[in-house]
Order: sequence, then C-alpha cells, then structure tokens
Amino acid sequence: MNSFYNLIDTIKGKLEESDFNNKVTFGDITDVDLEKQTSFPLAHIIVDRATVSERTISFDITLVCMDIVNVSKEEGYDKEFYGNDNVQDILNTQLGVITTLIAHLRRLDLNNNNFLRIEQDVAAEPFLERFENELAGWESTMTITALNDSSIC
Repeated sequence: MNSFYNLIDTIKGKLEESDFNNKVTFGDITDVDLEKQTSFPLAHIIVDRATVSERTISFDITLVCMDIVNVSKEEGYDKEFYGNDNVQDILNTQLGVITTLIAHLRRLDLNNNNFLRIEQDVAAEPFLERFENELAGWESTMTITALNDSSIC
C-alpha cells in the first residue's frame, strides 16, 4: 500500500518545481521552524483525513503557501493602494503555486502510475501577518482522490 506516500511525494515534487517556493514541509504547522528566513517562500502540507472506499482513498489535505512580509522604507509607486510592503506580491505568487498544483491534479498531469485527482472546486483563503514572522499567503483545503491499492490477499 503506497497511496499515502504517492500522495505526499507527488505533491511535494510539484511544489518544489515552482519558482515561487523554496521549501516544502509536512505535518503539524507548529512543528515547522517559521523563524528560519532562508526557508521562505514555504509550502506546508497537512493531511487532515482519509476516507477509504472500496476502490479509492480520498485524502483531505490543507496546503499553506506563505512568504515573509518585507516592509520597504522607500516610497512605493502607489503607497495608498499597494502600501510599503510586498503583501500583494506574496498573495499573487503563492496563489499561483496553489492554482498550478490544482490545475495539474485536475488534468491528471501528476499521474505517475497511480491515480491522483481533484474533482471538486478548491477554495483558498488569504492570510496576512500570521505567525511570528509576519507571514502572508494562502491556506487551501482540498480533497484528492487516489487509487486504493490495498489487497486483502
């Protein structure tokens, strides 16, 4: 039975391909060293639940894509709208990381002899100045279906 490893390894591999991600972590978000500034931008995978059916396993995962907010002392080109930080840049790039992963899962581009697929729409929720480092990004929960490769024989 390799459905779980197939899931996390495939997602990790696709996230590592992104130009807007430096590191992928897994597990409880409180176990991640969010103080390490060299790790950002960072994607974090949390597996919330697995629902086992006869032929498939549906994994509910939460994906958190984030980066450190940098405040500039220089005047921005539209300070009233864009402010003096990179929050909007972070929201743009990190949503791109999530939507690219979702697009690949929808089109089965991540199929590596095992079936992984998103069949429902996925919502992403932005967050600003979260955690200790003033991080910004997106949190998205999705259900990914995989083949149930368990055998009773």
